[in-house]
Amino acid sequence: MAALLALGAAAEGTARREVALVRNGTPQATLFISAAQESDTDAALHRSLRTDVASTAQECVRWVEAMSGARLPIRRISEAELPAALEETRKAGGHAILLGALAKGHLAPPEGGWGDSSAFRISVREGVVAIAGPTPRATEIGLYAALEQLGLRWYFPGELGTVIPCRADVALAEQETLERPGFRARNFQLRSPDGWVRRQRAGGAYFPGAHGIPLGEDATFQTHPELFALVKGERNPKQLCLSNPEVLRRAAEQTRAYFRKNPGSPWFGLGPEDGGGFCECAGCQALDAGDFDPFSSTRSVTDRYIWFFNQVLKAIEGEYPDKKLAFYIYHAYMRPPVREKPDPRIAAALAPIALCRLHGVGNPVCPERSYLKTLLEAWSPILPDLYERGYWFNLADPAMPFVQISRLKAEIPYYAGQGIQGFRTECLNHWALQGPSLYLAGRLMWNPKADADAIVKEYCENLYGPAAEEMLAYYLFADERVATGDHHTGSSFAIRHFFPTPARETMRGHLRRAQALATESPYRERLELATTGFAYSDAFARMLEARDRQEWPAALAALKEVDVLRAKLVAHEPPLLEPGSSEGHFRRFFRLAVEQGAARTSGGNHLVTPLAEEWDFLVDPSDVGMSLRYFSPGTSGGNWQKVRPLEQSWSDLGLRYYRGLSWYRQRVNLPAEAVGKRLFLWFGGVDETARIWVNGTLIGTSPTSAFTPFEVDATEAVREGENEVVLCIANHKTDELGTGGITAPAFFYSPAKGAAAELENLKPLRDTFP
Repeated sequence: MAALLALGAAAEGTARREVALVRNGTPQATLFISAAQESDTDAALHRSLRTDVASTAQECVRWVEAMSGARLPIRRISEAELPAALEETRKAGGHAILLGALAKGHLAPPEGGWGDSSAFRISVREGVVAIAGPTPRATEIGLYAALEQLGLRWYFPGELGTVIPCRADVALAEQETLERPGFRARNFQLRSPDGWVRRQRAGGAYFPGAHGIPLGEDATFQTHPELFALVKGERNPKQLCLSNPEVLRRAAEQTRAYFRKNPGSPWFGLGPEDGGGFCECAGCQALDAGDFDPFSSTRSVTDRYIWFFNQVLKAIEGEYPDKKLAFYIYHAYMRPPVREKPDPRIAAALAPIALCRLHGVGNPVCPERSYLKTLLEAWSPILPDLYERGYWFNLADPAMPFVQISRLKAEIPYYAGQGIQGFRTECLNHWALQGPSLYLAGRLMWNPKADADAIVKEYCENLYGPAAEEMLAYYLFADERVATGDHHTGSSFAIRHFFPTPARETMRGHLRRAQALATESPYRERLELATTGFAYSDAFARMLEARDRQEWPAALAALKEVDVLRAKLVAHEPPLLEPGSSEGHFRRFFRLAVEQGAARTSGGNHLVTPLAEEWDFLVDPSDVGMSLRYFSPGTSGGNWQKVRPLEQSWSDLGLRYYRGLSWYRQRVNLPAEAVGKRLFLWFGGVDETARIWVNGTLIGTSPTSAFTPFEVDATEAVREGENEVVLCIANHKTDELGTGGITAPAFFYSPAKGAAAELENLKPLRDTFP
């Protein structure tokens, strides 16, 4: 792996000479770039990071002017004109900044070549600053490195996230510097506002792994059903029948067509469609090696896909012997192959969506991340071109303070040691909730040997000034809560456990003391953003706590706080929360339950009896519960256990992404005045489908949409005094959160007179249960 090198550094205690760019607010240097166009053409570089040297020169002018007020001139000349232009500049007492092709004649060629398309050299000597790399993007990265030497920092997108030292004199120390990145691919899968990703030295090869194998426009499910998966005896359009020779022929032809259209691309992404539905025909099952993936609760299909990719590469190698295929190591093809040996022209990216995303590799509190380590160490010897395609955010999480210092500090250097080529990691613009995390990731992707603690300390010092110590303590505390918390559920289901009231009080205390210390701009405004982000998470946690206590007016009031604070963070320019996902996930998993719970207990509706948080619980992997009549009242045996599902997701019960049935039951006392009236049993949500009995009578099933509130008419089934409520919950689809079972509170309520016909989600008794 390429190393980070610095050449020609001055000895300790020795003054270094400088080349002035600005003196007393007056430009001292001229930028020279080639009159010929210099633009990136590398098809493996993501289009959002491609650049040209002219744009890089404008970036230099922009940031030097922001520091000093001086605007450096730019001249476009040919290489033949350069010597005369430099002599003219020298005689006028000025200095030159050479970028790109014009700089290369002033740079010592790197020993052994550049070694990486993002490597760069900076030479500062004898009145000339020369910055270049093998590509225009590398030259731009070199410029940002030089600007960082001047004290510029881009910690998060936007003006407040940018640190610009204001000075009348701007100079670079004399040096001969060569830097090569620690990973050849350093990509945030992130819509980058304000060019933030560019300035984190991101780039290199952008992994193209994809969901889907193209067969040509004429091969639709309607016209060629035989090309698609056979599932339970019927053709299904979700996946393909890989053992059908026509599928292989078409996939190879589409791959050739791609490379004919994109001759500069080194690779083409292929893979199964997202999710399951793999072919069960005898031919496809014969391609499997008998391995079982417990995390997907299905047979591993890795061998069949490695076989298929090998065949595609053989089919195209006459025309394209050096091209690669790329796929995700994901879902039911996460485990390494047992029988098939991958062609070395296969590139893969580990995308462990079925494993906990809250903790780092090797974290002792998280066996799943240790399993990820096992997977990685099994794949890396057989695939020389291996990437990371993970998640630097908590999937579907609209509101948890997700700081990942410990995780990134351990994980990125570990990946470097395993020979991982780089990253295309999924992220969100949740800047208000994640603090220094993504900035730290960018620094470590460039140099995995960098001092992570020093990076986070500098982040706090430069952003928060006199409040740096309090903010460092704030971020480290939030990081420690997640890193050591034995909770593994995605989204914000575990926010109450990672950040209970005492923990939030500790964080609030750090913020209050920070605000007392940082009273001047821009530190005050930056603290306001961090404080608003915390207030948003705090309101969210209070909403869930009130909801689970069934204090519905308080829950609704907290929900309104969440809405106000979210709107403020989204309205910031650029947004400090991902606008679509923060509201979308909030609505899907949390909003409806609070709004409906509050509505069902107000406006003339009457809360009769809340169901207790504690339930009897029994897993039913063999689907014997119906035969054993677990729904019958008075059943006492069977090794049921006590659980509190609002505090213990299936992941936290050790069931993880269990696919199958589970049963819940509890006894509820109903007062005499409730019996004989219209009575409904309301649930705030289950994952994913429930069948409900009261006193042994089936009264309905939930909608098929997981987490959606629902209610069933219990009028005819209830009696005065003790009643037994039983649920059988089926969870067969991957929701990527590790929840399962009951996800929100439940209660009996009596609707206001005449209101029953208007109630949302009220359905007649039906049985759509899988």
